[in-house]
Amino acid sequence: MRPVADLPGGPGRSTRRPDRSDVAGPVWTIVLAGGGGTRFGGPKQFFDLGGEPLLAHPVAAARAASDGIVVVVPAATVDGWAPPPGVRLTTGGATRAESVRAGLAAVPVDAGIIVITDAAHPLATPALYRCVVDEIRAGADAAVPGLPLTEVVKEIRVAGGIQAAGGIQAAGEIKPTGGVGPSPRLVAGASLPRETHRLVQTPHAFRADLLRAAHAGAREAVEDSAMVAEAGGLVVVVPGEPANIHVTTPDELAMARLLLTHVRSEGESDEFGTGRVHAVR
Repeated sequence: MRPVADLPGGPGRSTRRPDRSDVAGPVWTIVLAGGGGTRFGGPKQFFDLGGEPLLAHPVAAARAASDGIVVVVPAATVDGWAPPPGVRLTTGGATRAESVRAGLAAVPVDAGIIVITDAAHPLATPALYRCVVDEIRAGADAAVPGLPLTEVVKEIRVAGGIQAAGGIQAAGEIKPTGGVGPSPRLVAGASLPRETHRLVQTPHAFRADLLRAAHAGAREAVEDSAMVAEAGGLVVVVPGEPANIHVTTPDELAMARLLLTHVRSEGESDEFGTGRVHAVR
């Protein structure tokens, strides 16, 4: 990887992007679908969405915008799902970062741009995939889709104790590290400024060399664009798609089922479905 100071957007550097319209190498997409669905109550990637497994939808969209696809699946089962011709399967790891690295190992070394998406965002259109890829060709090191915040986002803490003395006060507060449990007593902290924050979706696109370098140390991270940004890379945010919801719970899957018809009618309906129409180039 280039030194941080040499990267566009690094310390002391301009955020003006160099022209990279001739990025060498094909575009490959890694579809992360190796989770066990702990919060959902089962491997949601194999639950039905419009007559197909959830997983089939990001694969179909990616096929319309990629030269090759790797799908990262659980070691235990793929529940009878057969990938379209030309799509590679590999087994995921215990963490998201390990699954990304498993996918990277299956992507050819000559790939110039790598897109990472997940089965939990099944309604992203092929146009959104192309949009983040185009940003890499225009000079970005990474590109992610984001939506403006429309609600107030508060920092919260779980109260270890509550006492009423001149008002409600919190004692022994701790920050939640995951689920906060049933009916917790929450204390509100600071509000995030909506103008300077975005809700980030997938797919994410990357310069292949920088993404591989970011994972070379086998470190853990919640998502990959943060790793590239920490290394000094320029991460561009493009407009996201409101219907591209994150399916984490059964209620959100029900919502995705309602949105699917809208997405297909308003988006590029001919590019959706099982992917049988679009062969990997």
